[in-house]
Amino acid sequence: QEAKVLLATQPLRTAMERRDVVGLRTAIALAEGEAQADEAIIESAKAMLAIETLPLSIKFDPLELLRANLAVAEGSGQTLDAAVVGMARERLGVLATAELERAVLRRQLAPLQEAIAAAEGEDAGIIVDAAVLERARALVPVLEAEPPTAELAPVGTNGVDVLSYPAHIDSGVVFGPLMHCAAKTTTAIHGYE
Repeated sequence: QEAKVLLATQPLRTAMERRDVVGLRTAIALAEGEAQADEAIIESAKAMLAIETLPLSIKFDPLELLRANLAVAEGSGQTLDAAVVGMARERLGVLATAELERAVLRRQLAPLQEAIAAAEGEDAGIIVDAAVLERARALVPVLEAEPPTAELAPVGTNGVDVLSYPAHIDSGVVFGPLMHCAAKTTTAIHGYE
């Protein structure tokens, strides 16, 4: 029985020793599918995966995924490097500020209010740029005071399936200099050969 448990968790132990993120994900998926795998080793592998993916998440992941990875890493119970956690929180502040700036530029009330609520609800360690937050708060009353935009015209309201020439433009004057052969046909009509 112990041999089966050892064989079931061997790829997991190997990936944990190598600190191979991709191999660890694969080994966790395989170990979870086997009944003989030790749950304690699987849980410690998941915690290790959360810690190992946090530096990569800081560099490459968007706001929501970085926030989730940080929460998993902090909830894992493992000892975390304070510098990595600080960098993650700093990056979360930058990403949250950028999200708030995008909402301000869009000038739509509902997404702006959601972005403000998300920025105000951030953890104490995540700092959103105060100037951007104040600008967003100042924009809310302006957008509330604006009348709603007009509804879009239904499809087919203005027919544009047939093109017509404008009456005020003489096509001969406009296209004459571009079409050098037009003058030769006019000469042949008058009998000048």
